Amino acid sequence: MEEIPIPKFQQKTETEIKNYSVIKSVLSKLYDTENELIKKRKGAFEDIKDINEENPVLKKIYKNFSEGMLKLETEKENQVMKIKTKLIPTTEARITEAKRTKQNIGNYKNIESKTKAQEEEVEKMKKKGQDVKGSQISLNISQNKSYMAEEGKGLKDQIMNYEADRININKKIMLYLINFEMAYHAKYIEELTKLFNEIKEKDLKKSIKDSVMSVGVSQNVADEIDDEEQSENNDDDDDNNDDEDDQEELKKSKLSKSKKSATKKSKNKSQKDDDDDENEIDDDDEK
Repeated sequence: MEEIPIPKFQQKTETEIKNYSVIKSVLSKLYDTENELIKKRKGAFEDIKDINEENPVLKKIYKNFSEGMLKLETEKENQVMKIKTKLIPTTEARITEAKRTKQNIGNYKNIESKTKAQEEEVEKMKKKGQDVKGSQISLNISQNKSYMAEEGKGLKDQIMNYEADRININKKIMLYLINFEMAYHAKYIEELTKLFNEIKEKDLKKSIKDSVMSVGVSQNVADEIDDEEQSENNDDDDDNNDDEDDQEELKKSKLSKSKKSATKKSKNKSQKDDDDDENEIDDDDEK
C-alpha cells in the first residue's frame, strides 16, 4: 500500500481553510461597504428630486439626472447582492469541503494508528505460537487496509486538485467583481454624457421668462428680460454690421489705390511720348 504523506495533507488543508476564510471576510466587508455607499448615493440622488427648482428646463434636467442615477444604483445593488447570495456561499462551500477533508484525514490517521496497533498485537500472538489466521483481529486488519487504500487515494486526488480548483474558483470570483464594476462605471459615464449633452443643447435663457411668469412677477419684468435678450441680439447684429462696413471700406480703399496707380502710369506714359516727340522735332531742326 502506497504511503500517504498525512502531515503535508493536513498542512495543505489548514492553509485552504485559512485562505478561504480570509476571502469570505473580504467579500463580506466588500458587500457591507458597497451597500453603505449605494445607500448614500441613492439618498443624494433622491435629494435632487426635492430641489425646489422653478425653472421648468432645469427642473426636468434634475429629474432626468436623478432618475437615471437611481436606476444605475438599483442595478448595482442587485449585482452587489450576488456577492452575498453567490460568491460568499461559494467560499463557504470551499471551507466546508476543506473541513470535511480535514476530518477524513483525521479518520485516516485513527484507522492507521489502530491498524499498526493490531499488527503489533498479531506479531505478539505469533511469537506466542497462537494461530491468528482467520481470527477477528486479522479480519479487522484486512478491512482497515482496504479502507485506507481507498480513502488514501481519494485524499491524494483531492489534495492534488486543491491548486487547480482554487485557481478556478478565485478566477470566477474576480471576473464577476471586475465585470459588474466595469459595467456599472461604463453606464455611469454613459448617463453623465447624456446629461452633459442635454444641458449643452438646452437654451436655458429661453426658459427664464416662463420661470419668472410662473411665480406671478409682472409682465413688465418678463418684457425687460425679452428686451435684454433682444439688446444682446442687436449688439451681435451691430458687431456683424460693423464687420461688414469694415470689409466694404477696405474694398473701396483698394479700388481707389488701384485707380490712382493706373492714372499715374498713364501720365508717365503720356510724358514719355511727349519727350519722344520733342526729341524728334529737335533732330529735324538740326537737319
